Amino acid sequence: MRIAALSLLAVASQACAPLEVPRAAPVSQTTVTVDQRIELMGVIQLLSGYFLVSYLDSGYKRDAASFFAACSDHAAVTKFSKLSASGFDFNNVPEAFISLSEPPELQPRFPLGDSVIASAGGTDSLADFWASARDFAQDCRFDEFYASHQPEYERMVARSRPTVVASTSSLVAYLGTPLGSTQVILGPLLHDGGFASRNDDERGQTAAFAFIGPNAITAGSVDFGDAARLQPLVAHEFVHTVINPLTASHTLQVAATAENFGPLRDAMRREGYSTWDQVINESIIRAITSRLTAADRGEEAANAEVAEEVRRGFVYVPALVDELRRYEKSRDANANIKDFYPSLLDVFRQSSAGLLASVATSGR
Repeated sequence: MRIAALSLLAVASQACAPLEVPRAAPVSQTTVTVDQRIELMGVIQLLSGYFLVSYLDSGYKRDAASFFAACSDHAAVTKFSKLSASGFDFNNVPEAFISLSEPPELQPRFPLGDSVIASAGGTDSLADFWASARDFAQDCRFDEFYASHQPEYERMVARSRPTVVASTSSLVAYLGTPLGSTQVILGPLLHDGGFASRNDDERGQTAAFAFIGPNAITAGSVDFGDAARLQPLVAHEFVHTVINPLTASHTLQVAATAENFGPLRDAMRREGYSTWDQVINESIIRAITSRLTAADRGEEAANAEVAEEVRRGFVYVPALVDELRRYEKSRDANANIKDFYPSLLDVFRQSSAGLLASVATSGR
């Protein structure tokens, strides 16, 4: 297998034919919405000064700040400030909120993973926060605020739905794996990026959620982007729900290459990833989304994505892309990404120090 720098040069220079991805029927379960739970979460985060609230100075954000100004010292806000400072942050928060029924009840509707519960300080601590969030929804008239913005929510959804549905359908075809019920939740107060969550119930039914924040303001309203932004972002979040469990099921193989995390540790921590399994997940997912970009917008756009990932420190992505090209050519033998996953995991046997040196030498 070629080293990363050479792989990247090959990817950038080859005049490749457009990627042919097997197309599945549209994923009928895919829905796009603005969700009450995530908006309640966003309002509490906004009032707490949480660092991942949207940086955009939108009319919606100003409306929320004004409407809820009298609640800035509410118990739910102060409790969230303390919890987020202790690890109840990033993906843990939307994953926890989406597990509840709609406000003001906010009752558990499916179980949370141990890591999410631990991030909030345990079961009792999380239950205490939920009680304060229920009080916030009632005391601060959240339902009134949410209802008053329904026309705006409907416009957000209408603009984003076609790209989201097409992106999810292409992703399912590429992975060869059904995602179950998929829901993209647009959060006008979320940061410029996304999160993902997955729930498997006792009947074996899967529900996958992608939480997407806006990246611009258009005509005074938040904008979640065109296809060039939404396609890789939605795909990235939903691929997490497939790749993360695969990595978790290969603990011995992951541990066998863990020494390669050392040379990448600083760069990956700057990106928000502090463990080797997270680096593996992110690298594979970024490689997959680049291949979907190739199918959707051509190899040149995909090559640009790969080059950017390498620049940020994801030095395994070019070699993973090479492996995925093999996957694309061998779908008869590899019906889905699960069958091919061991080959992707083998990429991480390469020395990360060697890959970094090669990238440095090539000037990439």
